[in-house]
Amino acid sequence: MNNHTPFHKGELKVQRLAGEAAIGQRNGSVIRNLIIPGAIPFIAQQNMVVVSSLDDNGKVWVSVLVGNTGFICAPDTRSMLIDKTQIISHFGDPLWENIKSNPQVGVLVIELSTRRRLRVNGRIQQLGGTNFEIVVEQAFPNCPKYIQRRSINISDAETVKQTAIPKFGTKLKPHQIELIRNADSIFVGSASLIETTDAVNNSNQITQHGGDASHRGGFPGFIDIKGQYLRIPDYKGNSMFNTLGNIEVYSFVGIAVIDFNRRTMLQLSGKARILWDQDDPKDKSSGTKRFWEMFVESWQETPMPETINWHFHDYSPHNPREKKLQETSLDSLILNVENVTVKSHHIKQFRLTAQDGNLLPACEPGAHLPLQLTLPTGDKIERCYSILSSSNENRFYEIAVRREPDGRGGSNFIHDHLRAGTLINAKLPRNEFPLFPLGQHTVLVAGGIGITPILSMVNELVHKKSSFEIHYSARTKQTMGFLDQVKDLAGDRARLYFSKEPGQKKLDLKVIMNSVNPNTHLFICGPVGMIEAARNLADELNWDPARIHFESFGASPSTKDRSIKVKLVKSGGTVKVKPTQSILDALIEANISVPYDCKRGECGMCATNVIKGEVEHRDVFLNKQERTQQMCICVSRAKGEALTLDI
Repeated sequence: MNNHTPFHKGELKVQRLAGEAAIGQRNGSVIRNLIIPGAIPFIAQQNMVVVSSLDDNGKVWVSVLVGNTGFICAPDTRSMLIDKTQIISHFGDPLWENIKSNPQVGVLVIELSTRRRLRVNGRIQQLGGTNFEIVVEQAFPNCPKYIQRRSINISDAETVKQTAIPKFGTKLKPHQIELIRNADSIFVGSASLIETTDAVNNSNQITQHGGDASHRGGFPGFIDIKGQYLRIPDYKGNSMFNTLGNIEVYSFVGIAVIDFNRRTMLQLSGKARILWDQDDPKDKSSGTKRFWEMFVESWQETPMPETINWHFHDYSPHNPREKKLQETSLDSLILNVENVTVKSHHIKQFRLTAQDGNLLPACEPGAHLPLQLTLPTGDKIERCYSILSSSNENRFYEIAVRREPDGRGGSNFIHDHLRAGTLINAKLPRNEFPLFPLGQHTVLVAGGIGITPILSMVNELVHKKSSFEIHYSARTKQTMGFLDQVKDLAGDRARLYFSKEPGQKKLDLKVIMNSVNPNTHLFICGPVGMIEAARNLADELNWDPARIHFESFGASPSTKDRSIKVKLVKSGGTVKVKPTQSILDALIEANISVPYDCKRGECGMCATNVIKGEVEHRDVFLNKQERTQQMCICVSRAKGEALTLDI
């Protein structure tokens, strides 16, 4: 590792081979030698952490530690503490023996129910008795992609002593192969080689290994297994390639797979290699054609206490879907605008059919359609619009577009140039807001143009004869573009609200959320403020966060936005941000490298420490505690005229 990059030579090589070196370097600025202060409360509330370690033979093992709240904490930004007496799943785990000879560990603090995670690499040491300290060497957040939501419950508050005896072996058994094939989540351990300089002989020596722990997820079946070989797709991610970079320089890896229903943990250790440019007819890698393969050399299988219970909520909306054979050659669509309907002064509805007249690929409620557009300036852009038509209708897609005069140009182009007979290019539908899970009752909430994905959900719930209610809010009846459709579909299950009409009832989320039973799930789409209000109420009313499902269209520029000056502590200097520009875009324009991904305030990659100034938060990622110290610079702004950021 050198002074100019947080990455070692293996990570740099993989970034280069993947063609993502520049993105990796940009996002690498999120890696620090301390824990961000806002993550300290997050660590303290966890019941599960993942730790990687190496045994005396240099083999990597992954441990999933489950314990009572408080078993792990961060007393400050430079260390974490583990109280072994509060762990209820550690009996026979290789971690405790491994760290006696190699103190380097990788830690993944992951909260499955909210898809939030933090990675910490460092050295562990026993403080005395049953307390251990991990001294932080690297710490950084990860985006929430590919995590399946589960909540964990420990039914007995008392510490439980694990009495089950682990089993060991080398050759995988049939039930273990089945477990791996059905897995939707695995935890991965890898290691790098740490070089030190021998001043006497003027040479580099490998003295120890650096640990790392990470997560991989997908729909059941995303792992291919043949004999002792596991083949795992490598999806598009943050481009830092920590795991693959480690494999490049040190082939030993570990994997932990949990049978969440049967409370069994299977720990695997073996060697891995990276597979580049693979034949992938079913698109299991979601376009990267990149996989890695592990040969299992050893395994340990351990029953977990019956007091531990996991409840599955939903799959990640980012999970790549394996293509069916007839779809393998279909990567994009040419669509014909069949007709255009004016729904309100600002909203137009477009019915799109296949150019060749064939049926369109199926999609699920909540899906969106990525349109590829060429503006009059020649700029090529991609914009996504929710499919509001029924998912049971394959003859056409219907989308609705609200004109945003102060937007980035996509909506204005569509309103001005798309007419009946126009041909447009599109990618296959994607779904980041699935209608799942369905309980005994479902509550749908839509604000303004947020009705578009909600309409497809109403269609599905009516089709399935499911119990539901819909709450639809707009400024006035004239701006409620889909009033008649909602009434026709939902009937007396629809509640309508008008925020700018005197004497009309206004949407009250607290009343709605207080009136439903504990098994109800809420799906909400609308302005960021509406979504944020629902999240805050969920905290206030002690809702499980996994019961709230939302989609934001990102924070739109406000006519009240004004220019702001952003002072940069680390980079030096000041950047001026235009009223129609995000802080992130202003920094990019100024050639200042900062990490980012979604640009919608949803992933947390661009979360930045605020040194001075009052923030107007517009993201849907940071919680209340984190907002006291951080902001998502892709959407949030200053309430005043200036901010000072730790960039």
